[in-house]
Order: sequence, then C-alpha cells, then structure tokens
Amino acid sequence: MESVKGKTPGRGRLTAVPLAVAYVAVPLGTAASHYTGGSGNVTPVAPWLLLAGLGTLSAMYRPRPGDAASGGFFFKLAMFVLMLAGMVFYAADILSLVMPYLPYLKEFSPFVFLLFCGLWVSTMGMPDRADFQRFGGLLGLFCVVDSVAEAAVYQSLPAIRWIGNADVLAAFLLVALCAGLKPGSNEGGCTEPDQGNRWWRLLTMLGLLLCLSRTGLFAAAWVVLCFGRGLFRWRLAYAILCALLIGGSFFLPPSPSDAVRYTDYWLWVEAMRLAAEGHPFLFTGFPIDQPLPVKFPVSMGAIWEAATGQPAVLGVHLTEVPSFWLRLLFAWGLAVPLLLLLILFILLFRRLTRMGAGLVAALFAQGMTTPLIYDPAQAIAICLGFILALSAPREYLSTRRESDEFIFDEEARSVESPDASSDDWSLRPL
Repeated sequence: MESVKGKTPGRGRLTAVPLAVAYVAVPLGTAASHYTGGSGNVTPVAPWLLLAGLGTLSAMYRPRPGDAASGGFFFKLAMFVLMLAGMVFYAADILSLVMPYLPYLKEFSPFVFLLFCGLWVSTMGMPDRADFQRFGGLLGLFCVVDSVAEAAVYQSLPAIRWIGNADVLAAFLLVALCAGLKPGSNEGGCTEPDQGNRWWRLLTMLGLLLCLSRTGLFAAAWVVLCFGRGLFRWRLAYAILCALLIGGSFFLPPSPSDAVRYTDYWLWVEAMRLAAEGHPFLFTGFPIDQPLPVKFPVSMGAIWEAATGQPAVLGVHLTEVPSFWLRLLFAWGLAVPLLLLLILFILLFRRLTRMGAGLVAALFAQGMTTPLIYDPAQAIAICLGFILALSAPREYLSTRRESDEFIFDEEARSVESPDASSDDWSLRPL
C-alpha cells in the first residue's frame, strides 16, 4: 500500500521541542515532583520561558528555517543579555508594580500562549502530524505504565496520577489522536500526506482508555466513531468500550485525589444556582480580583481544601476554577465563551478537516474539567494543533511505500496525484 509521505518544508531542528516538553518533560517532571514529596499538580512556567528565550535567540540568528543567517547577531545577543540582566536585577521592583494587576494578567494568559505558538511556528516551523502522534504515543505509553503501577499499589486508578491529572493527560492524548486522523482534500494542487502511524495511534487510544477521564473518554468515543479510521463496527466497539469505562469509573474505590472531581461538579452546580437566582454574572461576569460568591456546604469545605490545598475561608478565586468554560463564564459572562465557539466554527468551516473537527469536539469536552489554554503545556499543544489543522496543505517532496495496517486503518489507499480531489468524508460516521 502506498501513500504520499515526505518532509514538511520550512521545518527547523527545534520545531517539535514544545511538544516534547508538553508531552514528555512535564509528565516526567510531575512524576519526579511526586517522588520527591512535592504536590506535582502545578505545571511549571520555567520551561516555556526558556523556550521563549531559545526562540528569540534563533530568530535573531536566522529569522525562519532555511533563511540565511542575519547580520549583527553578536550585537543583538549582547542587547538581549543586557535586557535579561536588567529584568533580573530589577525583578523585585517589576513584581511590585505588576502585583495589583496580576489577577487580570492571568486571565489574559491564553493570548500570551497563542502568541508564543504563532511566533514559534513563524520562527522554527510548523510541527507536523507525525510529531503530535509520536509524542502522543509516548505519553500513552507513560499512561499505561503509570496505570498498571498505581493499580498495583492502590488497587484503584485515582484522578490525580503520578504523571499528572487524568483529565489533563486525556486532553494531550486527544490532540495526538486527532493528528492521526486522515487529512483533508487537496487545495490548490497541494496535498497533505497521510502520516498516520498505527503503533502511535494504538498507544494513544490505549492511554485514553486507561486515563479513565470521563470527559476524555466521551470525546475519544466521539472522535473515533465520527472521524476515525477503519470499519464502522470497530469504531463502534471502541466507542462502546469508552462508554462502559465511563460507567465503570463510578464504581472504582474512591481515592483522596477524587476530591478534584467533586469540586468540578460542585462549581458547575453553583453556577447553575446563581443563574437560577437571576444573578447578572451571565452578562457581566464577576470581579476578577475578588472571590466568587459561592456557598460552601458543610462537607464541601474539607473537600475543597483536600483538592486545592487552600483554606475554604479564603473563598474561591478564578485561578482556582479548573474548568476552562466555567472560568470564562465567571470572568467575562456568557458572551465570550459563545464568541470563542463561533470563531472556532467559522475557522473550522473555512477549512473543514477531520483533525479540526475532532479538536473542536475535544476542546468542548475537556474544557468542562481542565483549564485548557490557561495551562501553559495544554495551551501550547492545543494551539499548535489548531494552527496545524487550520493551515492549508503544502506540497510534499517524496513518496514511499507504507505496509502498516491496523484494525482501525481503512482499506488500502492508492497514491493520488497532487491534482486529484479527495472528498471522501463528512461529519457523519464514516
């Protein structure tokens, strides 16, 4: 079986480094934090600051992959070092100036992460589908090993694993799963090759099953059933297995980390209570720098402290709301989440692909329980995935024979010329 494969033009050697950090370094760092006695539930910002500095240095030397080296690099480097030295020297003064605005700056962090992704792509090149699948497969393998180990130790699979929050891990795996879907039709004579890899896909799908993230399993079932590869009966079987695991997860022995899930449910119930009482937050949002007007039930205070490590008497702040959609709703009102969904659908229908449709479904589901683009690692993976899904295909340089066939692969594909059209899919189950 042959398929068009090749090397993406305009790629640098460091193109996929953000994915390596998000999918490999962060989970392993979280596991190391657990092992050394840390909380292990906070994604560090330091790796992304280092990558931002690395991207800046690369842009000063060579603005784009394949360009000639620009002149005056050492002068630019000296200015950059002086700027960093000044920021370090006056760090305390800078922090004291921005501290009153810190709650507002945190709510605008998604725009910062999106800007980072745009600058990285323009400077280092675009990660391709193979990059997402490769690192998604590695993370799926980590999830398999972690699940087996924790089941042996705790006789349960807790919500907070040694390598991270199960819902967050599922969000990463869903992006990789969508990258393994078949590409769209050719555009303007350019064809995107099918870079699907059966082994990475298998590990990703297995990792999703073992995460036992309820929203992740729902999104995985939807993506595989509606947009996945292979015969419908096999896709239906995977979706049914996801549904059975969702139901079975309610019967697992509880663990202390399951308090995280109870806080998710409670905050959604509080949002519905406030809406039913006619609170105007649906239109105006709540003050960003003040606690939310939620009421702790008698038993909820202890659960909140177990889940967040913060005293219940301090109240609930926006930064402690784990759900992306709920945080947007509390901060800005209903208009901003609806506007974001409208923009996503407009961009999706401008270039309708399986990967884009799958990402929208995954984004909607995982936004119920995870911070998504408020979290640096998730934001980088999701934003890079959307940029790839919404980018027009480019011509690829070579063809090679592919002999991998898997139970979720479709029937043998024939090589198509760059001028051939391919409209063999729709949003209905294939």
